[in-house]
Amino acid sequence: MGKLLILIVLMLTAVFAAITVSLQDSSADIPELISSNMSEIKAKSLSNEALMYSIKKLSEGSLSVSSSELSQVFSGFNVLDGTIDSIKYVMAGTGDTLQITSYVTAKVNGELTQYKGFANILYSSGNFNNAITCSEILSVTGHSTVIGNIENEVDLDFETVFGMTMAQMRAIADNDYTNPPNNVDPVNGITYIETTGNNKAHFTNHHWSGSGILIVDGEFHMTGGTFDGIIWVEGGRFMISGNGLVRGTIFVNSDPEEQIKVTGNCDIYYDETIVQTLLSTYNIISGPTITIINWSN
Repeated sequence: MGKLLILIVLMLTAVFAAITVSLQDSSADIPELISSNMSEIKAKSLSNEALMYSIKKLSEGSLSVSSSELSQVFSGFNVLDGTIDSIKYVMAGTGDTLQITSYVTAKVNGELTQYKGFANILYSSGNFNNAITCSEILSVTGHSTVIGNIENEVDLDFETVFGMTMAQMRAIADNDYTNPPNNVDPVNGITYIETTGNNKAHFTNHHWSGSGILIVDGEFHMTGGTFDGIIWVEGGRFMISGNGLVRGTIFVNSDPEEQIKVTGNCDIYYDETIVQTLLSTYNIISGPTITIINWSN
């Protein structure tokens, strides 16, 4: 009986010793485990900061993604005891979904952790980035030249684009015409032209020139002359042909049965400088639209 008791005591002592050693070993790993977890938490927080930074820059309009992919590589971009190393922007799907990937490095107790996070957003860089934007399908024929994007079948709304209604734009127009003669002059600042019946805003003279923001409520036809600025055609036929020249951007919001055509030897150039100068002059806000789809961290 005494031997059995001694044996039990020895066994319990051995088990206790094994447990003690195991706990000592585990306790030695605790600081390293905590440091690793803290580093990962810091890295995730830093990744969130990087994603928020990128979306802020996009929303401010100080960064525009017009191509399929854009990468930003940073040096010394220190945030939250770590660094933002790079941010990549990739257009996906139909061209309106933007995936943002942030690459960061966090440091906790001398341990470095690299991490990447993702955000997917619906992104449009703004309303004034095309040579021509149409509510229907534009026909481009002949020897005409269009330099810049053509975007068809867009749900156009004047107030959404300009931040005011057509009536409000007309109220501040520098020139207001109804059924004017061909090559009406002046066309500068803000010009509003209303056409009725079979009348149209028609520019034919090679020496004619206009500039600014031109709003045509009705039919627009240009076969000659030069215009620098923003053109909006509402409801009627739209045609640029002959030797007409437009520098800036054009919006055509016409009904399906109306003819929308660019032909002949005309030239249309998207000119960001002209457009942005006009937007600034008339305090027209045209920032990007951003909707967050998902966020993975």
